[in-house]
Amino acid sequence: MNQPQQLIHTWVNFSKFHKRITHSLDYFLQQKYHLGLSEFYFMMFLNENSEKQLRLSQLQNMIGLSQSALSRLVSRLEQHHLKPVERASYAEDKRSVYAVLTPSGQKHINEIMNEVNNVLQQSLSEKDISNLKLFAE
Repeated sequence: MNQPQQLIHTWVNFSKFHKRITHSLDYFLQQKYHLGLSEFYFMMFLNENSEKQLRLSQLQNMIGLSQSALSRLVSRLEQHHLKPVERASYAEDKRSVYAVLTPSGQKHINEIMNEVNNVLQQSLSEKDISNLKLFAE
Protein backbone atom coordinates (compact mmCIF):
# COMPACT_ATOMS: atom_id res chain seq x y z
CA MET A 1 0.00 0.00 0.00
CA ASN A 2 1.47 3.37 -0.93
CA GLN A 3 1.84 6.27 1.53
CA PRO A 4 -1.31 8.28 0.58
CA GLN A 5 -3.52 5.18 0.81
CA GLN A 6 -1.94 4.22 4.12
CA LEU A 7 -2.70 7.70 5.48
CA ILE A 8 -6.33 7.46 4.37
CA HIS A 9 -6.71 4.07 6.08
CA THR A 10 -5.10 5.43 9.23
CA TRP A 11 -7.52 8.35 9.19
CA VAL A 12 -10.53 6.07 8.67
CA ASN A 13 -9.43 3.85 11.56
CA PHE A 14 -8.94 6.87 13.80
CA SER A 15 -12.42 8.14 12.84
CA LYS A 16 -13.96 4.77 13.72
CA PHE A 17 -12.11 4.74 17.04
CA HIS A 18 -13.28 8.28 17.86
CA LYS A 19 -16.87 7.45 16.92
CA ARG A 20 -16.88 4.31 19.07
CA ILE A 21 -15.61 6.13 22.16
CA THR A 22 -17.90 9.13 21.58
CA HIS A 23 -20.97 6.90 21.28
CA SER A 24 -19.95 4.97 24.38
CA LEU A 25 -19.56 8.14 26.46
CA ASP A 26 -22.78 9.63 25.12
CA TYR A 27 -24.68 6.44 25.97
CA PHE A 28 -23.22 6.39 29.50
CA LEU A 29 -24.09 10.05 30.11
CA GLN A 30 -27.63 9.64 28.74
CA GLN A 31 -28.33 6.53 30.80
CA LYS A 32 -26.93 7.74 34.10
CA TYR A 33 -27.41 11.54 34.03
CA HIS A 34 -29.81 12.30 31.17
CA LEU A 35 -27.10 14.47 29.63
CA GLY A 36 -25.57 14.38 26.18
CA LEU A 37 -21.91 14.71 25.37
CA SER A 38 -22.32 18.37 24.35
CA GLU A 39 -23.96 19.18 27.71
CA PHE A 40 -21.10 17.40 29.45
CA TYR A 41 -18.50 19.41 27.52
CA PHE A 42 -20.43 22.62 28.24
CA MET A 43 -20.42 21.98 31.99
CA MET A 44 -16.80 20.79 31.95
CA PHE A 45 -15.61 23.99 30.22
CA LEU A 46 -17.52 26.12 32.72
CA ASN A 47 -16.03 24.13 35.59
CA GLU A 48 -12.50 24.62 34.25
CA ASN A 49 -12.96 28.40 34.25
CA SER A 50 -11.87 29.95 37.56
CA GLU A 51 -15.05 32.05 37.73
CA LYS A 52 -17.27 29.08 36.72
CA GLN A 53 -18.79 31.19 33.96
CA LEU A 54 -18.17 31.99 30.31
CA ARG A 55 -19.82 34.05 27.60
CA LEU A 56 -22.11 31.98 25.43
CA SER A 57 -20.14 33.18 22.39
CA GLN A 58 -16.97 31.65 23.90
CA LEU A 59 -18.74 28.38 24.64
CA GLN A 60 -20.18 28.30 21.13
CA ASN A 61 -16.66 28.23 19.71
CA MET A 62 -15.40 25.72 22.28
CA ILE A 63 -18.19 23.21 21.67
CA GLY A 64 -18.70 23.85 17.96
CA LEU A 65 -22.45 24.42 17.94
CA SER A 66 -24.48 27.04 16.12
CA GLN A 67 -25.90 29.89 18.18
CA SER A 68 -29.40 28.43 18.08
CA ALA A 69 -28.20 24.92 19.01
CA LEU A 70 -26.23 26.35 21.92
CA SER A 71 -29.26 28.31 23.09
CA ARG A 72 -31.34 25.10 23.08
CA LEU A 73 -28.57 23.30 24.98
CA VAL A 74 -28.54 26.01 27.68
CA SER A 75 -32.33 25.84 27.94
CA ARG A 76 -32.16 22.07 28.44
CA LEU A 77 -29.55 22.48 31.17
CA GLU A 78 -31.57 25.21 32.90
CA GLN A 79 -34.56 22.84 32.97
CA HIS A 80 -32.54 19.72 33.90
CA HIS A 81 -33.37 18.22 37.30
CA LEU A 82 -29.80 18.90 38.54
CA LYS A 83 -30.16 22.65 37.73
CA PRO A 84 -26.47 22.78 36.75
CA VAL A 85 -26.48 26.02 34.74
CA GLU A 86 -28.12 29.42 34.68
CA ARG A 87 -27.83 32.40 32.37
CA ALA A 88 -26.64 35.78 33.56
CA SER A 89 -25.92 39.20 32.18
CA TYR A 90 -23.91 41.93 33.84
CA ALA A 91 -24.41 45.70 33.99
CA GLU A 92 -20.90 46.35 32.66
CA ASP A 93 -21.43 44.05 29.67
CA LYS A 94 -25.11 44.19 28.71
CA ARG A 95 -24.55 42.81 25.20
CA SER A 96 -23.16 39.49 26.39
CA VAL A 97 -25.01 36.62 27.99
CA TYR A 98 -23.06 34.34 30.27
CA ALA A 99 -23.59 30.76 31.35
CA VAL A 100 -22.86 30.21 35.02
CA LEU A 101 -22.24 26.84 36.62
CA THR A 102 -24.40 26.63 39.75
CA PRO A 103 -23.11 25.11 43.01
CA SER A 104 -25.20 22.02 42.17
CA GLY A 105 -23.62 21.96 38.72
CA GLN A 106 -20.12 22.19 40.21
CA LYS A 107 -20.80 19.28 42.54
CA HIS A 108 -22.26 17.11 39.81
CA ILE A 109 -19.77 17.89 37.04
CA ASN A 110 -16.88 16.87 39.29
CA GLU A 111 -18.63 13.57 40.00
CA ILE A 112 -19.47 13.07 36.32
CA MET A 113 -15.90 13.87 35.21
CA ASN A 114 -14.54 11.24 37.62
CA GLU A 115 -16.96 8.67 36.25
CA VAL A 116 -16.20 9.56 32.62
CA ASN A 117 -12.50 9.21 33.39
CA ASN A 118 -13.17 5.75 34.85
CA VAL A 119 -15.23 4.75 31.79
CA LEU A 120 -12.38 5.87 29.53
CA GLN A 121 -9.78 3.98 31.56
CA GLN A 122 -11.89 0.83 31.38
CA SER A 123 -12.67 1.25 27.67
CA LEU A 124 -9.20 2.08 26.40
CA SER A 125 -6.09 -0.05 26.30
CA GLU A 126 -2.75 1.28 27.55
CA LYS A 127 -1.72 1.64 23.91
CA ASP A 128 -4.89 3.64 23.12
CA ILE A 129 -4.19 5.98 26.05
CA SER A 130 -0.55 6.42 24.99
CA ASN A 131 -1.60 7.19 21.41
CA LEU A 132 -4.20 9.71 22.60
CA LYS A 133 -1.60 11.46 24.73
CA LEU A 134 0.76 11.65 21.74
CA PHE A 135 -2.03 12.98 19.56
CA ALA A 136 -2.99 15.66 22.11
CA GLU A 137 0.56 17.04 22.45
